[in-house]
Amino acid sequence: MGFWPARRNGTPRFRAPSAQPAAGGHGAIPLRPAPAGATPEPAVPVRLSARKLRHAREAQDAIKAAAILRQPLTLDRAEALLAVLEPYRRRASLPAGANPLHGLVGQSPARLHEIAMRHAAPVLLDVFLPAAREHMLDRLVGVLRPLEGDEAARQDGGLPSAIDLANAMRTMIGALRGAGRQHALAVIDAVIEDSRAMVQRASGIGQSAATDHSSTLGAFSHTLLRLEALRLIMETLGARSPALDALAYQSRRVARLALRQAAAAINGFVRERNLLTLRDSLLVIAKIDSLIVVALRILDSLQAHEEEATPFVKVADEEALDDYVEAIVRLAEALVQLTTRTLASPDFDELLFVALLRKIKWLYRFCDRLGHAHRPKELDELRDYLGLQSAMLGRQCAEALSGAVGDPTLMARLMPRADELVLVLGDVGRLKVRDMLAERIAAARGGPESGT
Repeated sequence: MGFWPARRNGTPRFRAPSAQPAAGGHGAIPLRPAPAGATPEPAVPVRLSARKLRHAREAQDAIKAAAILRQPLTLDRAEALLAVLEPYRRRASLPAGANPLHGLVGQSPARLHEIAMRHAAPVLLDVFLPAAREHMLDRLVGVLRPLEGDEAARQDGGLPSAIDLANAMRTMIGALRGAGRQHALAVIDAVIEDSRAMVQRASGIGQSAATDHSSTLGAFSHTLLRLEALRLIMETLGARSPALDALAYQSRRVARLALRQAAAAINGFVRERNLLTLRDSLLVIAKIDSLIVVALRILDSLQAHEEEATPFVKVADEEALDDYVEAIVRLAEALVQLTTRTLASPDFDELLFVALLRKIKWLYRFCDRLGHAHRPKELDELRDYLGLQSAMLGRQCAEALSGAVGDPTLMARLMPRADELVLVLGDVGRLKVRDMLAERIAAARGGPESGT
């Protein structure tokens, strides 16, 4: 370093921040470098009792300063940079109001950059980077009490993007030639520690004896999305491969747990086929968006070879995905058998039949929407199977409606099932059969087709 001066009292500009929390703060993270060879202690997540985040203004100004630093410094840009830093000069023990660029017109770009950074570096190092660190910790790992109504909208609307702030931190550290990197490392360490705790909580929920599979799957999916967002922020901060690998491992653990929970609920219905297991499997399949998120994470890990493969043994990610695919294939076969057998049964509950049809639709959507280069070929086969069986069920329903003419009781039973089947046929792409069934329904009701 060498392009910023010592303080006026002779003490060096760069110093390790104190481990004691600042007055009025929430507990700063110790940033003193560990001795050589020592294992660094993980950063302690900040726990806040209110939603108000620290240093929001400094974070916004840090992003402005970083945007200027990403471009070659001209005289105008240097003046704009120092104007952003001006309100913080006294906090960095610099005199306010002085214009260090006066008389530099015509100087070389290198000289201009040296003078500008000599006066910018103390603010970047002593104000912006610590403030950005604490603001990021509050955003990423702090426990905040949520606000409601207009106050929440006002405060959240004025916050800088976490990705933008991570980019700004990396830009400032680069401009300082590596100085201040401990602030980015503090955020990275806190994120890794929080991710471990997050996955541990998710694992505890999944292992509970009174597990609600659908809510658990939603919690797993939410955790997975949060982990992926944290990984993106860590990459932006310049985290090394070991830290990124640790977070990737945690997200794969969550994805595997989610698929195993889903497979367990589905296999429970396939084995026992009672109303309780039917409800569990129905609620699990209804979480189609969560299932797609989880499956995509597994497929991404397989594509990137994140888990080291061994000869003749499937990696854990592939095994979890294969088990889930096998479970939904068995479920699809059971659903087709049950709906075919009960379509015209007057004793079978209409609402339960509609629920079974919707499960077929959700399974089809999962197979159809899970777009990935490494998706199992069994999903293509399952999608085609569900479409074909839905078409056959539509034709069977049309024949049953024709046979129910003159039997008002049976016709009343068939109509809700036929109406739902029309919707399912549209979703699975069997449009000709859908239109034929819609015409048969309109004829059975004695009126024109109502624009299906």
